[in-house]
Amino acid sequence: MSDISGDHLRAQMRGAVTTLDRVHHILAAQLEADFCLPAGAISQAQNLGAEVLSALQLPAEEMSASRRRNADTWELRVGNYLGVGLLCAKYHRVLKTATEYMRGDLSNWLGDYAPLRQLNELLTPYSQQVSGTSVYYTPSRNLLESVVPPDIPEQEVKCAVPGIGMMRRVDSGALRESLRQHICGLHKVTTVPNASADALEADEDDTAVSEFSVRIELLHPEQYERFRGDPRYSNALGFSDRRPDIMVLAAFDSDADLALAEPLAMAGASDDSPLMRQIGIDVLPQVRQRGLAAHLVYELSRMVLADGYVPFYGTSPSHVLSQRVALAAGFIPTWWEFISTSMHDMPLDEAS
Repeated sequence: MSDISGDHLRAQMRGAVTTLDRVHHILAAQLEADFCLPAGAISQAQNLGAEVLSALQLPAEEMSASRRRNADTWELRVGNYLGVGLLCAKYHRVLKTATEYMRGDLSNWLGDYAPLRQLNELLTPYSQQVSGTSVYYTPSRNLLESVVPPDIPEQEVKCAVPGIGMMRRVDSGALRESLRQHICGLHKVTTVPNASADALEADEDDTAVSEFSVRIELLHPEQYERFRGDPRYSNALGFSDRRPDIMVLAAFDSDADLALAEPLAMAGASDDSPLMRQIGIDVLPQVRQRGLAAHLVYELSRMVLADGYVPFYGTSPSHVLSQRVALAAGFIPTWWEFISTSMHDMPLDEAS
């Protein structure tokens, strides 16, 4: 949290992220680091119409320092970014098998059950298993354009980095303080009915616009430390040494004593890499479906972008409610990914 309250020199040097060109540049650099690909490989693949990029996993000490700070226990990582299949494997035979399987348009459909099951069967002779799949969201143009409030002077300048185009230059300290003042304090969160509500035979109570007042606060580490180990906020707060919590927004009852009150909802940003921050959100059951999740994710993401980082939101391909939160908060689906690990690492039931 010290990044927020004190040292904004680094954010001033980075500059706020406010354009899609810059997001794409950062995201390509991130995925190249995560998949052990050379710099510029993704842009070149898109320009040449390449379908698959593959690489052997580097030893941990040789991996890029920009990679996401997950545990480096995976043996195969597969992804799809803007139609380009991405592969990185620990062993050459596994990489060759997976690359041959991914030829053509298959990387766009690999998340379907049948091709994913077939890939898992191809991995079985190598004692590997699919360990998890995720779909990741990054900011849309509308979210990016909302980062700089109207009261902050800005200047459109040409970015020095090739391929980025124009960017908006603002004073970092003024931007951060303005956002804090806009975001924190008493707010009314409004829930609007589905656009198709008029065509549905629904009760007026189910389709009416609703709103309620909350107090939103930016929490410091000593304020959220009391929630360590609390499963109600396990998505927002990780308390991880590898990926520490950097920024936390919480919503309280409008008249609550903040020192004692339980947050109605909490959104956290973790330091997942030198380039990106991962967003997590938790909402207490009694106030769900009222727009709190999307509101907090949206506001927290604006603050992350102001600091010069790209926020990303990951969820399960089957978690539709979570995906709806991402969309409502101004995010768009950007890449899909799964990893495999050794079957020898499978936890076994001691009773068996």
